[in-house]
Amino acid sequence: MPPSRTKSAVVSVNLDSRLPIVPNEVTVGATTKPNTISTDDPNTYSHVQQFPLFDKLGQQHSVSLYFRRVDKRMYDVYVNVDGQTFATGDATQAEPLTINMPDKDKEPQLGSDAKPVGRFGFFAGKLVDVKSADVLTEQELDTRTEGQTPNNLKLRFDIRPPEAGKEPKNPSLVFSDPIEFTLDFSDTTSFASSFEVKRVEQDGFAAGSLSGLSTDDKGIVRGQFSNGKNVIAGQLQLATFKGLGGLREVSNNTFQATPQSGDPIFGKPTEQSLGSIRSNSIEEANTDMAGELVRLMVQQRNYQANAQSIRTQVEILSVTIDVTR
Repeated sequence: MPPSRTKSAVVSVNLDSRLPIVPNEVTVGATTKPNTISTDDPNTYSHVQQFPLFDKLGQQHSVSLYFRRVDKRMYDVYVNVDGQTFATGDATQAEPLTINMPDKDKEPQLGSDAKPVGRFGFFAGKLVDVKSADVLTEQELDTRTEGQTPNNLKLRFDIRPPEAGKEPKNPSLVFSDPIEFTLDFSDTTSFASSFEVKRVEQDGFAAGSLSGLSTDDKGIVRGQFSNGKNVIAGQLQLATFKGLGGLREVSNNTFQATPQSGDPIFGKPTEQSLGSIRSNSIEEANTDMAGELVRLMVQQRNYQANAQSIRTQVEILSVTIDVTR
């Protein structure tokens, strides 16, 4: 099975509304400095969640989403790719956000370079807005009413490898080509409960080799691959005949159609009068065990009666011989 590049992903989580707001500035001694996002400092974000990404050659990459609570009903979202670089633009615009992977001559975009790709707004704990950090405000969320349709809850990204001729910063994680995908945050919530991952999915996968076959009771044959994917290879076909008694026996379990049996009637297992398929099983005998036991008991009774009759005849014959003497 050839690999498939990621085209869409879904991340649905619950962001704990009880967590404190992460301040924009921190004071260290007598110095006040910006509290910039950092992968090494959990005090700079509220939650983090990862999901895999696959390029066209099937190589897996990691995208990390850093959620940072900035107001009682708002979270900023930062995106980091392979631990190398943060996104530095806004993904809420019509065009996808371009993330350029660093090369050895270019420092990765970390620390103060990182910018939120969007701001999540919640109404009654449910995600209703994904907008730019400088656009979405608390007052805008206050205008929300119950049952109002949420705005677009998807972000678009375009991750690009280093420019041609540039050596990647980490050769083992280089992208084979640009990857453009859509990230859907539907069903994300912010309730007063612990951080919970409800759904993380993406449609890409690595190359895989066939590792096994299975057949269900409807005769559908599936192939299992080493990359965790299943593929339907086909379905077994069954046949029956109007005159089953007209079939000619070729061997112990092989029969051949004849004019008396008629033409075969093809169909799918479990449909019409056709049977089901039982995989990984040995064919069992079609003997009626109850009937055979009854017949055995009858034969045993007949045998005992006959044996008793013969015994009586022998005794009579013996007496007759003794009298003649």
